[in-house]
Amino acid sequence: MEVSPRFEVEDFSGHNMMLLILFLVIICSHISVNQDSGPEYADVVFLVDSSDRLGSKSFPFVKMFITKMISSLPIEADKYRVALAQYSDKLHSEFHLSTFKGRSPMLNHLRKNFGFIGGSLQIGKALQEAHRTYFSAPANGRDKKQFPPILVVLASSESEDNVEEASKALRKDGVKIISVGVQKASEENLKAMATSQFHFNLRTVRDLSMFSQNMTHIIKDVIKYKEGAVDDIFVEACQGPSMADVVFLLDMSINGSEENFDYLKGFLEESVSALDIKENCMRVGLVAYSNETKVINSLSMGINKSEVLQHIQNLSPRTGKAYTGAAIKKLRKEVFSARNGSRKNQGVPQIAVLVTHRDSEDNVTKAAVNLRREGVTIFTLGIEGTSDTQLEKIASHPAEQYVSKLKTFADLAAHNQTFLKKLRNQITHTVSVFSERTETLKSGCVDTEEADIYLLIDGSGSTQATDFHEMKTFLSEVVGMFNIAPHKVRVGAVQYADSWDLEFEINKYSNKQDLGKAIENIRQMGGNTNTGAALNFTLSLLQKAKKQRGNKVPCHLVVLTNGMSKDSILEPANRLREEHIRVYAIGIKEANQTQLREIAGEEKRVYYVHDFDALKDIRNQVVQEICTEEACKEMKADIMFLVDSSGSIGPENFSKMKTFMKNLVSKSQIGPDRVQIGVVQFSDINKEEFQLNRFMSQSDISNAIDQMAHIGQTTLTGSALSFVSQYFSPTKGARPNIRKFLILITDGEAQDIVKEPAVVLRQEGVIIYSVGVFGSNVTQLEEISGRPEMVFYVENFDILQRIEDDLVFGICSPREECKRIEVLDVVFVIDSSGSIDYDEYNIMKDFMIGLVKKADVGKNQVRFGALKYADDPEVLFYLDDFGTKLEVISVLQNDQAMGGSTYTAEALGFSDHMFTEARGSRLNKGVPQVLIVITDGESHDADKLNATAKALRDKGILVLAVGIDGANPVELLAMAGSSDKYFFVETFGGLKGIFSDVTASVCNSSKVDCEIDKVDLVFLMDGSTSIQPNDFKKMKEFLASVVQDFDVSLNRVRIGAAQFSDTYHPEFPLGTFIGEKEISFQIENIKQIFGNTHIGAALREVEHYFRPDMGSRINTGTPQVLLVLTDGQSQDEVAQAAEALRHRGIDIYSVGIGDVDDQQLIQITGTAEKKLTVHNFDELKKVNKRIVRNICTTAGESNCFVDVVVGFDVSTQEKGQTLLEGQPWMETYLQDILRAISSLNGVSCEVGTETQVSVAFQVTNAMEKYSPKFEIYSENILNSLKDITVKGPSLLNANLLDSLWDTFQNKSAARGKVVLLFSDGLDDDVEKLEQKSDELRKEGLNALITVALDGPADSSDLADLPYIEFGKGFEYRTQLSIGMRELGSRLSKQLVNVAERTCCCLFCKCIGGDGTMGDPGPPGKRGPPGFKGSEGYLGEEGIAGERGAPGPVGEQGTKGCYGTKGPKGNRGLNGQEGEVGENGIDGLNGEQGDNGLPGRKGEKGDEGSQGSPGKRGTPGDRGAKGLRGDPGAPGVDSSIEGPTGLKGERGRQGRRGWPGPPGTPGSRRKTAAHGRRGHTGPQGTAGIPGPDGLEGSLGLKGPQGPRGEAGVKGEKGGVGSKGPQGPPGPGGEAGNQGRLGSQGNKGEPGDLGEKGAVGFPGPRGLQGNDGSPGYGSVGRKGAKGQEGFPGESGPKGEIGDPGGPGETGLKGARGKMISAGLPGEMGSPGEPGPPGRKGVKGAKGLASFSTCELIQYVRDRSPGRHD
Repeated sequence: MEVSPRFEVEDFSGHNMMLLILFLVIICSHISVNQDSGPEYADVVFLVDSSDRLGSKSFPFVKMFITKMISSLPIEADKYRVALAQYSDKLHSEFHLSTFKGRSPMLNHLRKNFGFIGGSLQIGKALQEAHRTYFSAPANGRDKKQFPPILVVLASSESEDNVEEASKALRKDGVKIISVGVQKASEENLKAMATSQFHFNLRTVRDLSMFSQNMTHIIKDVIKYKEGAVDDIFVEACQGPSMADVVFLLDMSINGSEENFDYLKGFLEESVSALDIKENCMRVGLVAYSNETKVINSLSMGINKSEVLQHIQNLSPRTGKAYTGAAIKKLRKEVFSARNGSRKNQGVPQIAVLVTHRDSEDNVTKAAVNLRREGVTIFTLGIEGTSDTQLEKIASHPAEQYVSKLKTFADLAAHNQTFLKKLRNQITHTVSVFSERTETLKSGCVDTEEADIYLLIDGSGSTQATDFHEMKTFLSEVVGMFNIAPHKVRVGAVQYADSWDLEFEINKYSNKQDLGKAIENIRQMGGNTNTGAALNFTLSLLQKAKKQRGNKVPCHLVVLTNGMSKDSILEPANRLREEHIRVYAIGIKEANQTQLREIAGEEKRVYYVHDFDALKDIRNQVVQEICTEEACKEMKADIMFLVDSSGSIGPENFSKMKTFMKNLVSKSQIGPDRVQIGVVQFSDINKEEFQLNRFMSQSDISNAIDQMAHIGQTTLTGSALSFVSQYFSPTKGARPNIRKFLILITDGEAQDIVKEPAVVLRQEGVIIYSVGVFGSNVTQLEEISGRPEMVFYVENFDILQRIEDDLVFGICSPREECKRIEVLDVVFVIDSSGSIDYDEYNIMKDFMIGLVKKADVGKNQVRFGALKYADDPEVLFYLDDFGTKLEVISVLQNDQAMGGSTYTAEALGFSDHMFTEARGSRLNKGVPQVLIVITDGESHDADKLNATAKALRDKGILVLAVGIDGANPVELLAMAGSSDKYFFVETFGGLKGIFSDVTASVCNSSKVDCEIDKVDLVFLMDGSTSIQPNDFKKMKEFLASVVQDFDVSLNRVRIGAAQFSDTYHPEFPLGTFIGEKEISFQIENIKQIFGNTHIGAALREVEHYFRPDMGSRINTGTPQVLLVLTDGQSQDEVAQAAEALRHRGIDIYSVGIGDVDDQQLIQITGTAEKKLTVHNFDELKKVNKRIVRNICTTAGESNCFVDVVVGFDVSTQEKGQTLLEGQPWMETYLQDILRAISSLNGVSCEVGTETQVSVAFQVTNAMEKYSPKFEIYSENILNSLKDITVKGPSLLNANLLDSLWDTFQNKSAARGKVVLLFSDGLDDDVEKLEQKSDELRKEGLNALITVALDGPADSSDLADLPYIEFGKGFEYRTQLSIGMRELGSRLSKQLVNVAERTCCCLFCKCIGGDGTMGDPGPPGKRGPPGFKGSEGYLGEEGIAGERGAPGPVGEQGTKGCYGTKGPKGNRGLNGQEGEVGENGIDGLNGEQGDNGLPGRKGEKGDEGSQGSPGKRGTPGDRGAKGLRGDPGAPGVDSSIEGPTGLKGERGRQGRRGWPGPPGTPGSRRKTAAHGRRGHTGPQGTAGIPGPDGLEGSLGLKGPQGPRGEAGVKGEKGGVGSKGPQGPPGPGGEAGNQGRLGSQGNKGEPGDLGEKGAVGFPGPRGLQGNDGSPGYGSVGRKGAKGQEGFPGESGPKGEIGDPGGPGETGLKGARGKMISAGLPGEMGSPGEPGPPGRKGVKGAKGLASFSTCELIQYVRDRSPGRHD
């Protein structure tokens, strides 16, 4: 902590020397922590553990420790006073501070009265009682500042209660706490109690004796510690990339002389001496092995450099053989574990270094794979006779980077510097480089807009289950890099072994989430490896896919295999190449490299790894190879090489460097319109070889590079950077508006300043890549390039070829923060007047087409509309006309100029109707609207421009004006409204020059295409003093821009905010404000609080935002996200607070601004992918899209899986019928049921993720054997059932139940297993079926649920179905039947309960009942009048016409206003959503989940550190060194989907609106000629009131605003009726939260209802010539419409039909109320089992317990209950 002394001097000049002395005295006194003037003594209270956890046998050691402490302290009235207490479950005071004045009576008391108590360990309670007993009363006249109160707490295990609150209270009162742990003390408990770093953990209680010698010094340190600033900790920054856990694994049986052993120790000492070893930086472990493995120094002990060096000195050689495999296994289990000091859970890099000189006697492969799978990077250092193969199998991939081979031990000394550079390079790669290069790759793959990819997966028996899972993870990550959609990238999968199996066809899954689930769902086949047959089969699938897309889309096949194929692969591989299919062959383990080359056909598409865990290391290479073709298709760049030609390089390396340059040239498209290359050499002088425009072919450039002569001399890189800057000017051949790159290649350290000239280059837009070998200074290279990921730092010149492809890809596709326009409505208004000739008009079209190509065109992404104008406007196409990029481009390309005069204002006014829902605008859904007007001349109606354009802008439309040649800048400004929104060029050719600026404006105004629709997002803002007020304002503007990208409402995205410095200030919790504008307003009003930077404390405080009572939906599966923004290093410890948040399922993202510590940011986020850094606050606006995109993919991978087997028991089926024949319920209801259960939200241990459900059908009565297959839900999931022919009725007997159970291939207890049986009644003895059901339950089936079908033939009573069911929890009394209202929702709840039991070990869960669904019909009827109003708009389109007649139509627009009342009706719809909200009640069990946290803390507590910790503190205080350099940022993937059923219902509303056709008034445009006649201006002006009508339409926006949802809050009263259900208070609270959720959901239907309204104009569009493009999507909407089956009254009617016969009564039994009562009386005589099952006793239970009360009753009486 820095201290700034302040003093005043009146006569400075007269007392210079005296002042200097005074200043030094003051400074020195602060540095020595006021040793002269500060307190020297204290009041010390010892609080010692006397619990059963410590044990009576260990207590004498505690007694001896206290005796030694009292003996060593000067105890007198004016020096130390001492008190003593022991504790277990309560406090036992031995003596107070004032009881004894001296040492002797205390020691007498200890000898006679100090004995063991016993009991449970409750440290928190003991702290509270100690606070009251010793620290609450006056200090008996002693000044606390002079005699500070100190509490020494001794603990032996983890506390059974919370220690944090009691510790805080003590520290708040000025008590300083020293915590000492022995045995199994919890590290987290000790840290939570202690003041700052004064916590110590000893291995055993015996170590107390030695520790007592240091305790006196520790007490003195605490007395001096930071007077007046309790708990203000400064965490020292690490020197360079030094945050890692590094363990050396040493083969200690050294053959030969003692000299070899000395070489090894020398290598270790030199390496360790160079490392920044501190608790929060580098931790070092030492493990020695031969026959046996011994941990010499664990990571928890490896935090003191001198101690580690001492351990190295004490190493001694051993005899025995090398058992490296066993040593690696021990490393994984005991050393890289959190309880022994590993920080892997905090995102800290884990590195193992194996040093050996011989081969292992045991198997090393499996042990090394398991260690690498734990996230540990392994370096191997082989000396003398070690086998290269074995070293490679142990080391991480690629081998050349992680394997080092030395001839003798003597070579270790020379290798030391190389090793240290490798180590630091690895840390930088993990912390900064890899995640940023992955982000660049994702950005480049955006250009791969269309592709068909098939995955061919080896599922043979030689692959282990974990290996197969790793293959699936690899494939999921590969396809996750692409934009998955029907018209974009499609993916299919085939698995093969002996035979092949189509897992899913290429058109089955149309989004990334479902595709990821489908890959995860693939089940391994087993068998031999027949790759050739599988290639043939996949070829047929690819040929079919090519035909579907007209052979216009590139096709790729990714083959994974781990063995040699048993059949020939050459012929099928050749056929694939003939079809122009690119094949990527990935071989693992035993794969044959020759066969891999035959499969791929080209070496660059062959990949081989030693084991499956290394697949993740080649993921980016495979993806980059797929993406390169499109990314580099239009490669344009000016590239200058700046080549180090100093003496250190030497002729051989100089030649290798030239080869590297020539290889880069050969991979570039050289030409005046493509890539230009120039070269400058430097040493102490600079020499031009050739400038950019000198050579225009690859051969000429390569020849010129060959002619380069080596200069020699020293390395003046800074001078060379200044010299080369002139080569990026036009005079040296550089081209305007072309990206400029500088590639620096060097092997030495610069002898001059490099940072300033590099900054100048980068500010001029030059992108600098630095390529350096290990002789160069990596810090200098990072200063030159500006960011670590722009630096390629390699061991030697031979490895340069490995980075060629990365460099080329970076040049082809440098990362842009806004690469694609994602969600936007754009209308072009095109000047088509006579002043523009044919060529100029084509340039304008190319400009627009360029913009379209930058957009992600689609009905839910970017929509384009266009109109052209001269004298009159003419619509080319509306926003909803086209759904693909090709269609839009085609119309623009075919357009021809009109000719005539320029009436821009009229065109703008006319364009207004294009921004209506009727014409495809999504303005009311929050989608940004952009109008781009392109003109080359002055407008003939310029006087109207200002008002017309302002009306558009006031409606929320962004107007961008592009003027060419004769355009008037004043008019452009009038249209755009501000100078940054209009662009002017002198010629049409100049449009290319402003293209990037216009694109950026359009792109930045678009929204991100969010993959998730719900998220709870909290901003945690740094408000410390280091942030200038102006920068704090920029931070708020950045957060407001992030908010604009989300749909902020109660049901969708909730936002909260808090601020921190050294204090924490909550701003507003989640859900307090809704709507983007309101949230932005609240953020704008946040006031900076100033102070120091304490992120750790803020993370602990902000945790309460993520509780249900604070608006969080954490218990309903909604992703929880915290975004931390900071500009500096935290002055307190952040890792544990952040880890606790992540453990609760909260995703943390961090944005570091300026000089921040990347390594600390990773400790906050837990992974580099979620960290992002910028150089200054101005750069924040460049990364807002990236932040939003990361949050939008925040849903994590599911770790919970439920398999559902669906069976059918239909007694009425006859031989020869198809399965679906005569079963209308299957098509009517089954699809909706499966959709409802396809994803489960709200599983308590799956925060922010969906539980994955897989479904398989079993048809036991199929004519041909049916092979069930588990699959993820898709719209065509029932296709496999359509062609099944049955051989007769299916019967519900024991055989059927066995068949259903046998369908589960994977009977692992880790997956939930549910049988869902649709039945028309039992066909066997109920007792037999009960017995079989019970057998299945014992075998592992989690639930058997039946759904009764109506109209049973010769079946038993349906009322017997419940007897065979189990796993339904509290719903066991409810018989589900087909047609039952909300059947899908009910089944979904049953599956959630199964998931809770299977995945979360939660055996019962209290769920509230569903709310009643409001009838959406009435609001639909009110809708049509509103649409008549919109027809009024069309009337206004005729503004150009002279007729006054359309005026009345405008009045109809007013009727449209009445239509706005319709949205009020929509609030009725909101009632429907209440049902979704009810699920929120699940939150009750979340609290049980929280109890898990202490358990994890216990883990950490196991290992302690011994030795003199007090001394450790001193080295920790060494001065902080420079903070780390430039940072990196995060990346991400994942999946969550919203409910689709409700959308279907709204679709039906849309269909009712067929009255739409009156769109014909728009045809008045065709009477443009009459419009000219109407130049009798007055009538034209009469039309102007029409625009007022348009403004009236803005009123429609009012209803749109679900801001009316605020009104919805009023409906809480209605929800309140549910309150009586929850007499237990706690339940009631959870209910309130649920209500909040429900209101949010109510908002959704309102919006979507408006979508339905848009449907009206849809038919009008169809009548036009635009109908053909939209036919596909319309079809799908129809299908969704079928979902809305709210009127289940039909089934109820069926109940009445069979009413006459007795059977009807039996169905009545299903009606719960009567059937439950009648059998109750019947059951009393017959006490045996069956009546009990009918629920007699259950019914009685209901009389006194509700469901929730019953849960509480069971909990209160459970023997293992924990409070």
